[in-house]
Amino acid sequence: MTKEDMVNPSTQPQIVAHRGGCVYPENSMAAFRHACTLGVEQLEFDIHLTRDGELVIIHDADLDQTTQACGPVSALTLAELKAVRLRGVDEGVPAFDDVMAFLATQPIGVRIEVKCAPGPGVYEEVHALVSRTLARHRMRERATVMAFDVAALPPFSRDGVNTSRSWMRQGAGTIQQFDEMLRETAALGVDDVGLPFGHTSAAMLERVAAHGLTAGVWTVNDAARLDYWLGMPVAYIITDQPELGRDLRSAMR
Repeated sequence: MTKEDMVNPSTQPQIVAHRGGCVYPENSMAAFRHACTLGVEQLEFDIHLTRDGELVIIHDADLDQTTQACGPVSALTLAELKAVRLRGVDEGVPAFDDVMAFLATQPIGVRIEVKCAPGPGVYEEVHALVSRTLARHRMRERATVMAFDVAALPPFSRDGVNTSRSWMRQGAGTIQQFDEMLRETAALGVDDVGLPFGHTSAAMLERVAAHGLTAGVWTVNDAARLDYWLGMPVAYIITDQPELGRDLRSAMR
């Protein structure tokens, strides 16, 4: 799946299973396996660094809410995190490499959100680890790297990997400030912006297109809102309800 396949503006928005969807616990192998059976185009998940410099898939910086352990993810090694049990499923915190090995066998794109806290050398380390893993599993063409901190993205853009800046409006904001963000994003070689659906308007999407970028929205779960966004000029919709999004899109076709 090439970048053009994943963001073709002549088609309806692609459906992205947010953290694997809601049938199984978020960011679990069970969730990822299930998402791959749904016929949706993309899967989204979050990555953090371990104490021994490996990558694992988990949303929070700590273990408290989604596992039966507690404390910072960064305080444990990869082996220790694999031994931790996720809440709701008898699995450990999944290793990034293991998940990419599985996804390489599936016809699905992947959106990788960098959630590591910034610090000296952190983004360089993440870039090296992600790049090696994508290359090893031949997943570069099917991957998009995402981050709220745009500083994490240019190394991937320079390598030709799809990139997406996650953005959330701070305070009231203005269309001029939004334009400045888009200008900065495009200048850094980033391809796309991920926007919160509740703070996104048709006028904003027009500005995105004017800067030569694509956009998607997150996290759209309600049927009526999915119906609305499926008719809007966005490249993708991130949702906890990928089956619902898929079915609504099929009905519109």
